[in-house]
This record gives sequence, structure tokens and C-alpha cells, in this order.
Amino acid sequence: MRRFRLLLAAALLTAASAGAADRTLAIDDFNETVRVAVDGSIDVVETITATFTGSWNGIYRTIPIEYRTPQGLNYTLRLQIEEITDAAGAPLRYESSRVRHYRKLKIWVPGAQDATRTVRIHYRVANALRFFDEHDELYWNITGDEWDVPIRSVTASIDLPDGVSGIRTTAFRGEYGSTSRNEITTSGSDVRVATAGLGFHEGLTAVVGWNPGVVHRPTAGERTADFLYSNSPLALPLVVLVGMFGLWRARGRDPAVGPISTRYEPPDKMTPAELGTLVDGKPDM
Repeated sequence: MRRFRLLLAAALLTAASAGAADRTLAIDDFNETVRVAVDGSIDVVETITATFTGSWNGIYRTIPIEYRTPQGLNYTLRLQIEEITDAAGAPLRYESSRVRHYRKLKIWVPGAQDATRTVRIHYRVANALRFFDEHDELYWNITGDEWDVPIRSVTASIDLPDGVSGIRTTAFRGEYGSTSRNEITTSGSDVRVATAGLGFHEGLTAVVGWNPGVVHRPTAGERTADFLYSNSPLALPLVVLVGMFGLWRARGRDPAVGPISTRYEPPDKMTPAELGTLVDGKPDM
């Protein structure tokens, strides 16, 4: 009997391994359009075509949203999902969560079994641009670098506002921190970049700069708000200060002093001993 159970368990494990081997996922095409607005925000549309072999529930899309500044502080992108649909525009169910320095989207894809399906992700980022003395810049990780499956083809279009000048570009491909260059082209205010054959945890990043004067640069108040949003623990002393100031104004201040008038007679119903105590602060017989 024991031998039969062992044989059954071995058969089940073999069947499970065979099923897992037949279950694969590949990203056939990753197409992205990034439109830079004059208000400093960007509008992003990703069209991801995937081939599912075996039975799948859907895909994960992991978007980097937190970076480190040269001063060692955090800079977090304020990313807002507009919609996630299939190729026909029908809404898809998804869950959004924060994992380390990424926004992770879990997207359910109907019919993801031995089929090719397309997912369209539309989102906006309010503070994706960087601003320097001599130029404005979009430093954008197009695909992310957390894909556990290969990406066969990547194409991206970055559309800049009309009137920008002095456009300079570069692109990188490979694992996080890679300095391997990738071809990138410019036509007017449109920038195009493409690559093929990205492997495990590899991505494509584009860097586009242009002369200042067209895109809105954040004010001091907006920069402060972004700083506090990205480094919320550093805002705790300010919150405590504001709270304590409000508490002091409500309960900690001495009451307002009213008008003082001279009285030439002792108050009613007070004895000489009580009056003497009020005058010099000590009781006397």
C-alpha cells in the first residue's frame, strides 16, 4: 500500500512538471506612446501583445515609480491609471499595488489559454519630467526591468509639444544600470526608439532633453509638495509643529486681559485676612 502511494505521488509530480513545462508566456510586441504636455505631465498608452501557451489568468505589469536623487532622497512619480482595456476597448479587471519602488498591476485577461491577446494600459504621470538650468528632460524607463519573460519587440514614440527646440536624445537597453546604447531617432518634435530581443529582467530606457521655455516648470510650492510626497517621513516634524501651534492657540495661551479700573472699596463679602492675602501673597492674622 505504501509503495502504491509513493508511485501515485511520483506520477502526480511528473504530471505537474510536464504541465508546467507546457505553460509559457511571451511578450510578442510592446508598443508605447508618450505625449509630453506643456503643463509638465505625460500621457502614456501601452499596447502589449502576449502569447499564452497553456492556461493563464493574465499578466503583471510592473512600472518603476520611485527613484533616488543625487542628494540621496526619494523622488516618487504621481502615477494615475486612466483605464485598462483589451484590443476592442472593453475594460479589463485589474488590481494595483505598491511593491518596493514599483507600481504593480495585476491584469486579468479573459481567454488567456493557448491564444494571443492584447492589453492596453492608459495612465498619466503628473511629475515625470526633470528640470535643469540649461534644459528640460524626460528620463523614461519604457518597458520596466521586472519582466520574467522575454520581449520580442519594443517600439516607442515620444511626442513633444510644438515649439520645443534643441532636442537631444539617447537610449539604453539591458538590465538595470546597463550602459549599452540603443538607436533612437528624431523627426521634428517626435522621437522614436525601437529594439528587439529583450531577455529576462531587461528593459529599454529613453532620455530626451530640450531647451526650456515651452514646458511649464514647477513653482517653489509645487516642488515642495513633490518633495513631501516623495519623502513623507521628513514631513512629520512639520506636522507636529503645526499641530502643537494649533493646540497652543486653542488652550495654551493666557486668557486675554480686560480693562483694569481702580476700586477704592474692598470687594463685597471678603474678610480683611482674604484681602491681605491677595495683596501680598501671604496670609496674616
